[in-house]
Amino acid sequence: MVLVVIGVAFCFVVVPLVYLIAGAVAGFINIRHLSVDQTLIAGAIGYVPLAALLLVALPRVAKTTLRELGFRAPTQGELAIGLGGIIAMWVVVTLVGTLVSTLAHKHETEAAVALMRQLRTPGQKAFFAFDAVALAPMLEELTFRVFLFNAFSRYMPLAWGALCSGAVFGIVHAQSTSGADYATQLLTVSLALTLGGIILAYVYSLTRCYWCNVITHAGFNAITVFAVIFLHAR
Repeated sequence: MVLVVIGVAFCFVVVPLVYLIAGAVAGFINIRHLSVDQTLIAGAIGYVPLAALLLVALPRVAKTTLRELGFRAPTQGELAIGLGGIIAMWVVVTLVGTLVSTLAHKHETEAAVALMRQLRTPGQKAFFAFDAVALAPMLEELTFRVFLFNAFSRYMPLAWGALCSGAVFGIVHAQSTSGADYATQLLTVSLALTLGGIILAYVYSLTRCYWCNVITHAGFNAITVFAVIFLHAR
């Protein structure tokens, strides 16, 4: 289990860092002023090794099969739960995020949303949309629900497992994008996404189907991408 956690951290942190350092040494990357394209690549470059690591390691750690971990086609009832999760997640994250920002008198933006506002070319927008609606949901559900939620749920009640995995999910998405204090982002960004992570944990708990979680997560991200890129929402 510890080795899997180290491997996940390596793929999330070390692989993108190696890309940035190698680019800086080669002279085509300025780490202090990354271009949009370089930021997109750095964010996605760890996906392949992370997916390979988890798909190989999880069945061995959990002592079960990938099918039993949720890698199977959803039933109609499970699909309905996944689709309903999109609505629940969007409503809860939006309402809580708005409420917290209003009470705190601060409006901090998630790093991914801030990056979306910098996209200019059709290629950048297409790559980001594919990343946000396909790659990120698949990798994040594999990491935060199939791995972390299952791991927490082995040692604590389901509700606590959902809370802990949701909290990690929310904290990971808190990144300073405008010189904001990190603690402020933990309040204005992480809190709402923690609740979103809890909803995703319950979707997984109810269906035990990985693809239902991907549908919920991808649907939520798709609404966000559409609102920011095409409706210029804040």
